[in-house]
Amino acid sequence: MKRLLMVPLQVKILGLVISLLLMVIGLLTWMFAYMESREDVEQAEELALQTAKTLSYMPVIQDSFRKQEPEDSLSAVAEQIRGQVDASAILLENREGQIYSYVGQGGIDGDRKERSRVLLYGSNDIIHEGEGDNEVLKGIVPVMVRYDNYEKVEGTVTIEFNMAEIRKNIASEIQTMLILSCIVLFLGILGSVFLARSIRKDTFGLEPYQIGALFRERNAILQSVKEGIVAIDEQGTITMINQSARELLDVKENVEGKTVKEVISSPAMLDVLYSRIKGNNVELQYKEKTMIVNSQPIMENDKKVGTVSSFRDRTEVKKMVDALSEVKQYSQDLRAQTHEFKNKLYVLLGLIQLGKQKEAIDLIKEESEIQEHHMNIFFHSLLDEKVQAILLGKLAKASEKKINFEIDGESSLAPLPAHIGFSPLIVVLGNLIDNAFEAVADNDEKSVSFFVTDIGNDIIFEIADSGSGISNENANVIFQKGVSSKGENRGYGLANVKEEVDLLGGSIEWSSSEDSGTVFTVFLPKKE
Repeated sequence: MKRLLMVPLQVKILGLVISLLLMVIGLLTWMFAYMESREDVEQAEELALQTAKTLSYMPVIQDSFRKQEPEDSLSAVAEQIRGQVDASAILLENREGQIYSYVGQGGIDGDRKERSRVLLYGSNDIIHEGEGDNEVLKGIVPVMVRYDNYEKVEGTVTIEFNMAEIRKNIASEIQTMLILSCIVLFLGILGSVFLARSIRKDTFGLEPYQIGALFRERNAILQSVKEGIVAIDEQGTITMINQSARELLDVKENVEGKTVKEVISSPAMLDVLYSRIKGNNVELQYKEKTMIVNSQPIMENDKKVGTVSSFRDRTEVKKMVDALSEVKQYSQDLRAQTHEFKNKLYVLLGLIQLGKQKEAIDLIKEESEIQEHHMNIFFHSLLDEKVQAILLGKLAKASEKKINFEIDGESSLAPLPAHIGFSPLIVVLGNLIDNAFEAVADNDEKSVSFFVTDIGNDIIFEIADSGSGISNENANVIFQKGVSSKGENRGYGLANVKEEVDLLGGSIEWSSSEDSGTVFTVFLPKKE
């Protein structure tokens, strides 16, 4: 069975077309032969009767039977008629069986019983005699002679046709039909070959079982990927949509066969789908979701015949990026903290080995006071664990870079609302503090301060540095992606900060000067 399914398409089409043509042609030929045979026999019977009637009404025959003696021209007339209708024989007899005229060849001595019935009732009759090649068809009609006041049957006219000649004509017509059938069969085979080649061209030379395997594999792949995938044709009709796309686009019913405009209401997304230009990582807003859309037009002979588009929920991508950022941030902060404490331990070890216990104790007290100051701020003023974790890491990093990172003692912060998550805080505070560290890295005075308060309806974060400030040429583009004075592949930190602040419904302000450095102030509403 499997081998039969793997038969080439051309063989299948040829086999099917030839089988259908043979069946149809054979059936039609048989019906034609049957109907033609009946029709020719019926025509021969009708011709025999009509010819016999015509002869019976001819004046010369009427006169001969009225006078009871044959005219001299009787046989000539009968022969002429026989030649015109191609009969095998014609017989004229009176009531007593006397032959007035007999022309042609054949055993036309006649069936006496049938002739007696014609004489008795004055009716017409058709009879078949003999078998095979000797079978003949006879048409017998009475010769009605009119006298003064009455008509009388004075004899009969018999017309005979040889059935072998009739069958020969039928066979000739069937032969013509068979020749035409063979021509039709040849044209059908030729057409099926061209059809098979055209189909193979349309299917890129793939056989049906290969197309079926590709279709099953394609469906399995499309339904297994997490990205939403939608394919449309040149008229904008959806030809394919996978399960992920249904979930992302909130599509419940079956939409294949509908136009994309009936399913997607976003004009911006429709522009991407209908565009002839390839779209890469286009961010679009759709039903309170931020989508990352990639589109690939399908071109054929410089004509667009469709589009395949993929969709990703930016929230998922953002979660992955944030998770990676968190891991990276923890790794850097732990490395900085480990490195800083290792250095201090080496200093203490050196002081102890040199016998300078007083200096070692002073160093420990100084470090303890700093840690105690920070702990007092953390555990009495800054009560949010997420902010505590971020600041502890930054303190270690500042200590490693020899930067004076000061947390304002007037800061106060209760646990943050649930809608302000850890990831947005890492992006906002992490980038602003890191930028401040970079701004003072080359200065003699390396000072960065942090202040936070939640008095009022907003949570306010303020990060100030003693750097050289922001130049006038960058003042209007600091929040644009890829714009930075720090070199290539930079300029994404502040853009990400602005984006996260906007998503939280907040705002960001900044001021800068060459003398006092830069101050960034972030306002985040407490209510979502």
